[in-house]
Amino acid sequence: MEEALLKDLAEGFAPTGNEIELLHVIKDALNGYVDEIKVHEGSSSLVAFKKGESKTSLMLEAHLDEVFMVVQDITKEGFLKVVSNSIDPKVLPGSVVLVHGKEKIKGVIGIKPYHLTMKEEEHKPYTLDNLYVDCGLPKSELEKVVSIGDYVTFVPNFTKVNEYYTSKSLDNRLGVYTVIEVLKNLKQIKHQPNIYGLFSSQEEFTALGAITSTFSIFPDAAIALDVTLGAQNEVPSDVGFALGKGPVIFVGVTASKFLSNKLIETAEKFGIPYQKEGGVYSGTDTEEIELVKSGVPASLVSIPIRYMHTPIEMFDPFELDKTVQLLKLFIENYSS
Repeated sequence: MEEALLKDLAEGFAPTGNEIELLHVIKDALNGYVDEIKVHEGSSSLVAFKKGESKTSLMLEAHLDEVFMVVQDITKEGFLKVVSNSIDPKVLPGSVVLVHGKEKIKGVIGIKPYHLTMKEEEHKPYTLDNLYVDCGLPKSELEKVVSIGDYVTFVPNFTKVNEYYTSKSLDNRLGVYTVIEVLKNLKQIKHQPNIYGLFSSQEEFTALGAITSTFSIFPDAAIALDVTLGAQNEVPSDVGFALGKGPVIFVGVTASKFLSNKLIETAEKFGIPYQKEGGVYSGTDTEEIELVKSGVPASLVSIPIRYMHTPIEMFDPFELDKTVQLLKLFIENYSS
């Protein structure tokens, strides 16, 4: 695993609808490895192209955006009221956050001191209605920097925890990293299909980037790279997937059976450990890609993470390396 690259990706700022700041990291990483890089201005998605030896085209897709909050109000006491549709308020007390105003400033999300907590309040969950961001500034100073509508994200916090790593926005910077590393590996091998790497915007809400860019590219087939639930406390093994047991191949109803089976055949042929995820609907960009124009066959490969949509998402680098290896070998042996 290229730790420095993943750190740059994970600590970058790319909330849904404002992914543009992350694009320079991807461009720098792919410089000299692909034949063309283009930004789709309407969606802020980035497309990298690597020419193959045939007319067949295969697209690898990973979404750029991360979960976030938005400033809804500034109270007279100088606290920020925030809203979010992608973060569970229960994870927020005690968090350090970054407010993206005219300049980036830190804030904290605190709660009432335990000494003042009434007995009937002890087990009452917090909601965004009673959580506020404290930037340590009076309202008069805060308003010079922060406006209603500004983004609030978790602070950069990429950390190694023994054999695992934890960070904000591993959903889906692990997928972004995978596509980058696969494209870099392709420079060393011959491959039949033309490869498009799509780094798409707004997966968390509208799938804007996946839909519009796939419409423009219209590949013969596609594989989405994303994360899935890792087994943890209160996420049992029949719901989540073990860390350290390999990438997860989606074999659900909506995925292309041809592509999913080819991924499995590749894993088994080259001894790459993998896990299978069944289901009706993946909840990723996969289904959106499939509906473009007359249809694009698509499948999904995921990396299990713990604590999804929190500031401490956790993964095993073993999965990341094996996912890159799987996709590289899949492309090297790909025929439509």
